[in-house]
Amino acid sequence: MSLPAVIVFPEGPAASLTVGGLHPANRQVIDLYHLGVRAFYLVGDLQAVAPDTFVRVPGEARIHAASCPDTRHLARCIQSIPDLSGDMLWVRGDCIIDPRLLAEVLNRKMPHWIRIPHTADATLPAAARLTPEMLEAWNRQTMGFWVRGGAELRPESVDDYSPSHRGNVPVYVMPAGTPEAAAAASRALIRSAQKKVLDLPARILDPLFENRLVLALCRTRISPNQVTLFTMALGLIISLLFLKGYLRLGSLLAYAVEVLDGVDGKLARTKLQFSRLGEMEHVFDFFMEQAWYLCITWYLFSSTGNGTILWTGAGFMACDLADRLLYYLVHVRAGKELDELGRFERAFRLIGGRRNIYMWIFLFGFWGGSPLGALAVNLVWAMVTVAVHGTCVAYRLSRPKPHRA
Repeated sequence: MSLPAVIVFPEGPAASLTVGGLHPANRQVIDLYHLGVRAFYLVGDLQAVAPDTFVRVPGEARIHAASCPDTRHLARCIQSIPDLSGDMLWVRGDCIIDPRLLAEVLNRKMPHWIRIPHTADATLPAAARLTPEMLEAWNRQTMGFWVRGGAELRPESVDDYSPSHRGNVPVYVMPAGTPEAAAAASRALIRSAQKKVLDLPARILDPLFENRLVLALCRTRISPNQVTLFTMALGLIISLLFLKGYLRLGSLLAYAVEVLDGVDGKLARTKLQFSRLGEMEHVFDFFMEQAWYLCITWYLFSSTGNGTILWTGAGFMACDLADRLLYYLVHVRAGKELDELGRFERAFRLIGGRRNIYMWIFLFGFWGGSPLGALAVNLVWAMVTVAVHGTCVAYRLSRPKPHRA
């Protein structure tokens, strides 16, 4: 059975601040629930805690309140809670703590504590696994009881690889007890939501717009699903624009889709608002992209009567489909993305044939007055991409697995 969690609300404005659209304590409840915690105790000056502080809390989570207006006696207040007779997880409600750190504290048998960055030992930690003996020492006003009672868990000691981000994401602990700190934590949280395996436009250019949009949307009630549905509708409009020959306008709006495609995912990871629609978004993306390529090909054919364009477009779409099948094969055989097979695959992802790269080629071709040339270039690059990926897959999957002693 998992430990109960005690979330402490300190004095000051922290009780009314949000980070990434959620109160830090709300974020901790959701994160800890997914780590197996079911019982939560809110301790501190709860008068400043708004009724709508906790949203999207799973029904099985049991939240209890223990008001302690004088936060100098937090230990005594915690001791007075009958259900807290054994070890517990202490978490400050004015900090943002990486779930990977919280998981480490929960999983380790011996008491550990997590320091707030750039603070002394006498400062109450961001989180700690407390024993009844440590709680009694705290009640006796023994400062630094957590230092003598447990070991410090440093963020750099935790594996920073994140499967959902497909790369290494620094483990974080951030204070959020002042408006300035909360704003800085929001920006840092959004940056940490960036996936690591991306093409050049998505890595260099898109975050300039994505992060600002996500930060603005975090202050609203707009959900990631609403962003996804808007993106889907815009994708259908772009297909019609391509079909009618508005290639330049369509290519500009396609870049808007490129940005929004990153916004909904970042918004979901920042606000911890996941859904089935978000998980299935890649299916719509595939059909939307194929519809764009088909509409562009058909318009160029119908406006010129050149049958070679049909073969060029069909070859381009076939290569793109073949590349998707290679990704699926690697996912089934290796349990990971093709881009994660090795350093070369990760580097080639920067320029490999994908929607963003293809649409930038179309953008330059359409605005440069050479739409047929852009389609031909995309066909060639799609063939190169399939050849490179096919070779990588054949090499990686044919290698014998390392023998385990």
